[in-house]
Parts: sequence; C-alpha cells; structure tokens
Amino acid sequence: MNKQKISKSMKASDLIEMQTEVALAQSMAKSKTLTIMVAIAVLCIGTLSYFLFKSIGA
Repeated sequence: MNKQKISKSMKASDLIEMQTEVALAQSMAKSKTLTIMVAIAVLCIGTLSYFLFKSIGA
C-alpha cells in the first residue's frame, strides 16, 4: 500500500482528500456500478440490523 506522509507544507484540502470517505465519494461519482453496489450493501446491512434487532425482542 502506498501511504503518503503528512508534511507541514500540505494544505487542508489535501488532508481532506486523503480521507477514505472522500475517496469513496469521488469514486462513486465516476462509477454507476460502484454506486449501485454501495447502495445494495447499505440496504443489506440495514436489513440485517433490523432483523437482528427484532429477533432479540427489542
């Protein structure tokens, strides 16, 4: 994995772009397939969470 070292000359915008969430959002903006895959994953995780929550009787 190629990690960038943080130096004092880096701008705040460079540090924000290094965040995983920002990189995912940028990739999703370029790829319709990735957007659909992420939406399905979020839906599945939400459904599983709801099922588990209901199965414990809460």
